[in-house]
Formats: sequence, structure tokens, C-alpha cells
Amino acid sequence: MKKQKLVCGAALALSLMLALCACTPMGETAYRVTLKESDAPIATTAEEMLAAIRPTVVDVTCYTESGASAGSGVIISEAVGEGEYFIVTNHHVIEGGTAYYVDVLTIKEDGSESTVLYEADLVGSSKKRDIAVLSVRPGTELSTATFIDDSDRVKVGAEVFAIGNPLGILGGTVTHGIVSATERDVSIDEIGTMTLMQTDTSINGGNSGGGLFNAQGLLIGIINSGFDSYNGQSVEGLNFAIPANDAKYAASELISTHRETDGIVTQYGYVEGDARMDLSFDLTALYTDATLSARANFLIGGAASTESPLYATWGGNAKVIVSVSVGGKRQDFSAGGSGSYDLMEEANSLIADVVAGDEVTIEYREILGRSTGGFFGSTYYYADSAVKTISVTAEQYIYEP
Repeated sequence: MKKQKLVCGAALALSLMLALCACTPMGETAYRVTLKESDAPIATTAEEMLAAIRPTVVDVTCYTESGASAGSGVIISEAVGEGEYFIVTNHHVIEGGTAYYVDVLTIKEDGSESTVLYEADLVGSSKKRDIAVLSVRPGTELSTATFIDDSDRVKVGAEVFAIGNPLGILGGTVTHGIVSATERDVSIDEIGTMTLMQTDTSINGGNSGGGLFNAQGLLIGIINSGFDSYNGQSVEGLNFAIPANDAKYAASELISTHRETDGIVTQYGYVEGDARMDLSFDLTALYTDATLSARANFLIGGAASTESPLYATWGGNAKVIVSVSVGGKRQDFSAGGSGSYDLMEEANSLIADVVAGDEVTIEYREILGRSTGGFFGSTYYYADSAVKTISVTAEQYIYEP
């Protein structure tokens, strides 16, 4: 199975209030941030609704040491009295960035449109949730999106509109479709398993971080990924969004935990409890021992990056995973011979649930090689019989570019 690619005011409104610590060091800003929530329609017609919500979606340009990439974002809140606006986007849109810019759309009463480019600051980011928050100080009032009160109530078949910056050159583009499924567990490249909302709405590279809105103009999700092929076949209409409840929680945490002094971010925000294990799993066929008499499928795992707490011991080498214990609860993966990818999914889910402070213990076997010798000799790989153990304590993950 191919993993998904990352693609790049109502009267009934409720408010989710977030506050930083009231007692802050001199010069450090304490925020009173409101994320609007509602079940009430934004406007009476689709045209009026889209005119109201399109300015809440921005084009995002991320500059890295190797070039630039484009995505989208949604303006979700304003820091009261600070003139600072917060924009939610995807982690993969801003990852590796050294500078960020957002292009904000304005629609005038006569229907004419214009955009203004602002330099943005990174507030914080969560890789495992694929959510990041940027901020701008535009010196003028901006429109903010309204979250649906509870995205868990969104039903299959609901009419939706995706707004974003496809191809990185078509900012403010609106596409239309329905919700195809509400809870899809999907394996995402470089992130792991996520539970996402599926839509048939047209999505292209550059839409990442843009908004998925319902027919009432309420934000129900943040676009993050889609399939362009599956098992060698080209596909279309298989696109996904992070449900609004999940995006709202992550963005709220990133905003409330970050710190600024005189308008400069001094501490990047984080989601309390998020841990970075950076483990990748696969299923592979190996000989069962040095006699090379039988082969079986084994779950193997390795450090996915140099930042993994296992990298110091394992380096970039794969290991045969015998068991994984989290907080003393052990899950066995030693049975060879399975041709199912269930082992991989179980391991990914187990690691995805690890929170900061958890003790993680992995029993594993080395993958060794045996050469047949001779001029045309080959090397065959087998699982060593000795079982080794490694234990690490998961640490709080804070993204720092």
C-alpha cells in the first residue's frame, strides 16, 4: 500500500478562551486569544458566504536553505489589544523554514480583489499532528475564520468547500465536493498514522494548510494530504483534512505555550505531552537463523532520524522488533511468518500513543549477514538469536527550526 503524500460573526457564536500565564516577566506578552466557534451560517447565500471566508485563507511561502515552497493557511484568531493574528497551517508547509511570508486577500464591496504580503513569525509546530501556527502584525484588521462547534458531528455527504493556493500560484481558489468519510486511519509519509476526514474535493500541491469549510462557511478541517497514485494506479478524488477539533486543539496548545518578548518569539509553542520517538517500521523477509534453512516475515524497525532517542544506539541500522513496552505494558511482535501489515500498523499506533514521560522498552534482535563465499558469492541476511533490550524515556517534543 502506498502511503499518502502531503499536499502540500454569528449571533450564536461560542468562544474558546485561551490565556497565557497572567504573571509574566517584564516585556513578555500575556495573550487573551479567542478562537471563534459556531454552528450558525456565516451568510445566506453561497456567494456571500465565500466572499466572507475567502479572506480568512492565506497563501504561505516558506523559505529554506535550499529554496522555497508554497502552501496555504487559515487566520484563526487575534491577540486582543496586540494587533497580532495567528494563522494555522501544516507542519510540513513550514518544516525547515528560515523565513515565512503570507499573502492576505481583501475583497472590496465592488467585488474587486487585492492581496498584501506580510512577513510572518513561527509561533510553534507539531510534527505528529501536522499542525503549525504562524503570526503576523499587519497594522490593520483581518478576517478570522470560525470553527465549527464540534467537527465530530460532521456527517458523510456534507457539502464542503476547499480554499487554498493550488500549485502555489492560484491563491484563493475554491473547489467543491462532499465529505466522503469522517474517520480514516491513514499512514502519512514522514509522520505516521493519522485519523483524517476524507473528501472528494479537488486538492493539489499548495492546498496544504488551507481550509475545508462546510456549506455554512464554518471551518471543519485543515487540508493536509492526498493520494495521487495507489499500487501503481493513478487516482483522483482521494483527499484528506485534519478534523477541526484536532487542529483547534493543537493550534490552541501551540499558541498558549509560546512566549514572546517585545514581539519576538523567545520560546516556541508545543503541544503538552507530544513526544518525538522518530521510529519507522516495515515488514521484511529474513532467514530465521544462521543455518539459512527457513525464511519468515519479521517486523523490523529503526531510527527515522538522527533526532530519534534510539539513534545513539542503533544508528541508521534496522533491527528485528521482538516486543515494545510502553509504561510497562508489553506488546509482542516476535511471531514470524505473518504476511500481514497488521504488525506494522500495531507498532505505529503504539508509538503514536507515546507521551512525554513514558518509559519505552524495546526488545530486538540484530540483523546479521552470512556470505556464501566464492567468486560469485552472495550475502544472506538472518535474524540473530540473541535478544537485546533498549529503554528510553520519551521527552517533550518542541519543534525548533
